[in-house]
Amino acid sequence: MEKPVTFENYGEQLVGILHIPDGLRREKAPAIAMFHGFTGNKSESHRLFVQVARNLCNARFVVLRTDFRGSGDSEGEFEEMTLPGEVRDAKKSLDFLSEQSQIDKERIGVIGLSLGGRVATILASEDERVKSVVLLSPALGPLREVFASLAGHEAAMKLTQGEAVKVSNGWYLKKSFFDTIDEPVPLDVMVKIKVPMLIVHGDGDQVVPVETSKKGYEIIRNLNERNELYIVEGGDHTFSERDHTLEVIRKTREWLLSLGS
Repeated sequence: MEKPVTFENYGEQLVGILHIPDGLRREKAPAIAMFHGFTGNKSESHRLFVQVARNLCNARFVVLRTDFRGSGDSEGEFEEMTLPGEVRDAKKSLDFLSEQSQIDKERIGVIGLSLGGRVATILASEDERVKSVVLLSPALGPLREVFASLAGHEAAMKLTQGEAVKVSNGWYLKKSFFDTIDEPVPLDVMVKIKVPMLIVHGDGDQVVPVETSKKGYEIIRNLNERNELYIVEGGDHTFSERDHTLEVIRKTREWLLSLGS
């Protein structure tokens, strides 16, 4: 079953889709919260998140995919978005999942794509409810200078005056985003994460270089015997080729199922 759900953070409504396996009765199911990327939404590019969620639901996972505030169907304005704000939204997703009667609270995991992977990493370093982490093309390194270059040299004055500046076609951000995007840098906090982590990255990614994930894996390699880096040969940032999509779904499902209870 798939159903729309809503919950609030700071008085603004977040909109999500909850996937519940058919026939759940007395047994408690593992659960996954999914976090989308920058300018993305709960469906993600070429409906990647829909495909992942449905596949995991068929494997008896309850899955919640949610639009962060200011993205997709959720309330709020994109230009007000900050990294700490998205981490707080992610925590609200865990709150919502934890309240579902079908959930095994000891088996809640997170999946994050790109900037959502940044959110998932920070969340896992802070919140003990997270028991497993899957990062897809995660943005783990410093980003302030990257976004500053997108905004251009003339942006600084506008930002200090409280204006939003354009960072991509149709997408504008305010100073609070630039001030907080590296607070913290995930590579600096990954050492705190003791639960199993899977990092999946395409070596053809032109948005977030695969070397970033390799650095992240070197940090976590010996923190848990289940930790793994999986490279999709030729894969782009969102694994848009059908074979790459299916490969990511298969790997994610098999890895999560391997964790057992």
